[in-house]
Amino acid sequence: MKRILSLMLALTMVLSILVIGTGTAKAEGSTVAEAIKAAEGMTAAELEAAAQKELADNPTLTFNADSLTSGVKKALAKFEEKYPFAAGRVAYNSKKGSEYQPKLVAAQKAGKYIADFVMIQDASFLKNAMLDTGFLLSYVPQGDEYNIAESDQNPLVGVTFNKIFMYDNTKVGADQLKNVWQMTGVDGVALKGLHNVSYQSPLGEDINMNFLIMLTSDPACEKLTAAYKSYFGKDYNPAEDEVSYNNIGYKFVAEFIKNVGYWHSSDSKEVKAINNYADDGRIIFAGLCKLKDYEYYKEDYKDTDQYYKKTVTAAGWNNDVEGFDGFVYNMWMLIPETAQLPYTSCLFIHYLLSEEGFNAGWGGILGYYSSNQNIASVEGDPALAVWKEQCIVEDVDYLDTAYRSAVKFINMQMAGK
Repeated sequence: MKRILSLMLALTMVLSILVIGTGTAKAEGSTVAEAIKAAEGMTAAELEAAAQKELADNPTLTFNADSLTSGVKKALAKFEEKYPFAAGRVAYNSKKGSEYQPKLVAAQKAGKYIADFVMIQDASFLKNAMLDTGFLLSYVPQGDEYNIAESDQNPLVGVTFNKIFMYDNTKVGADQLKNVWQMTGVDGVALKGLHNVSYQSPLGEDINMNFLIMLTSDPACEKLTAAYKSYFGKDYNPAEDEVSYNNIGYKFVAEFIKNVGYWHSSDSKEVKAINNYADDGRIIFAGLCKLKDYEYYKEDYKDTDQYYKKTVTAAGWNNDVEGFDGFVYNMWMLIPETAQLPYTSCLFIHYLLSEEGFNAGWGGILGYYSSNQNIASVEGDPALAVWKEQCIVEDVDYLDTAYRSAVKFINMQMAGK
């Protein structure tokens, strides 16, 4: 039986390779979808052989990887070293989400080639524009080396990130932010309201918009309700609000936006300058991974391998804020149905989600988490499961459902900013 199954898979692989190239059919019957299905049934050696044959049979083609994270570029270089048959046949194309999204939509509508591999974020764009059309497809690596939760498989999560509230830990300390309702500026029964949060405008930063939208979801409202009672010493009563809100999440979003003290244009620039904000006690909402840009943080460990390990003398954050510590969101590794080299795409994803591949692109840095649960977080960084428990977690389906009404509300709140 095993021999028959192996022969069937090999035959499927060969037939798929022979017909790949048009990529204009719908996903369910496309040659790319068939290649992905075949690849998921292959061993690592069989997949490598399929990719090698694919490149050999198409000597004029280049494997194009489009992404907005340079981790893909670093991993692609190591991929060429691991698989010499791909050397000189790959290209990394840096893309910005807001500029790249229209190009993806145009390629989808025209049924044209855009890349063999794309790594994108912004869940609000992903589902309606890409997944519902069947244009972006998921290949899920198989084998004992991989442990990918079913919820992360379609669409395939590649790397998960978190944005948290950070500050200069040398003078400010973790006692400043203890409850999220402080960030509305209103005093509680024991804690004072804060007016020094720095936030990148959701009108120009998709992830920050998605975070605000997710604050209106049921799980977020549960967290906000519990934190409200702790902060104000009483249950939340909508009848006491001067304005009628859809739920407590909408109330928090409105009051948070009104109270933001600083609107920064770049998370990276803000984190780089975090040590300059000790006097005003600025609290910066930014990606934990941006600490790789903080020279003082890096300096503490310049002669070691632990460049980004958390210390008590650099940027700090409270891992136990009542309500939530921040926002957990994803980048997805996907294959367009018009890909010209789908087996090479599958092999690249197979590599990226291995421990070797992930470390080549993002290893040793706080704030990067693989969807392969066999790959541990960096020492000093809570596991992804812990962050998901403590943070608001991105939900593709909820963002798709709530996007229009929530964005309209958020835009109204931002009108005066």
